[in-house]
Amino acid sequence: MSTSLFPMSYPEQAVAAIIPEEVPPIFTERLLLRPLRIGNDEDAAGIFSIRSRQDVVDWLWPRVVDTTIEETKAQMTRKVFKDPDASGAVGRLFFFVIIPKDEPDRIIGSLGVNSLSPAPSVGYAMHPSYWGRGYASEALRGVIDAWWKLPRVDGLGQNEKLFAAVNLANKGSVKVLQRNGFTTYEEVVLEGDTVAFMELESPPPAVTRPGTMDDHI
Repeated sequence: MSTSLFPMSYPEQAVAAIIPEEVPPIFTERLLLRPLRIGNDEDAAGIFSIRSRQDVVDWLWPRVVDTTIEETKAQMTRKVFKDPDASGAVGRLFFFVIIPKDEPDRIIGSLGVNSLSPAPSVGYAMHPSYWGRGYASEALRGVIDAWWKLPRVDGLGQNEKLFAAVNLANKGSVKVLQRNGFTTYEEVVLEGDTVAFMELESPPPAVTRPGTMDDHI
């Protein structure tokens, strides 16, 4: 189960998020989402075990398996943002490895924000042994929640969205995105496959009502 960038553009969107230099891990009910360690042998080996499988990369672009750890490490470095966040910082990262809490030594997938330009877009890949268990939906939900909780520059976050692209034949990933609120805004035929471009609007800002407990916290 996987989704990743296709060689087409999303709508232009100003980056409102301020991404910390050190992103904290994310904990969900069953998973630890640990920030990807660029160049780390352990992370590279875990991701290689996924990206070296044809049944995984069939759903990724350009559908070419990694044949060496070095190829996987090169792919990992592409998760570092070349474009600045809202604070002007470059070289930030918002990408994670997926680790089950009951298998703390095993990396079963990776996911996060692939790029900030032309707009923030998410992608993920999961080892086939863990497909169909709801892990991808749970992990994506955790990343989405953490992304919206990042500090933002006032005035840049209006009508902010996250984007994703998925092959419609990849029904599992389509459902994962839909369960997390993504909706299709465009479908494009790409090399014989129909690709859905999807978007997720940011949640409305919380409004504190007068006289509630929030007033005293």
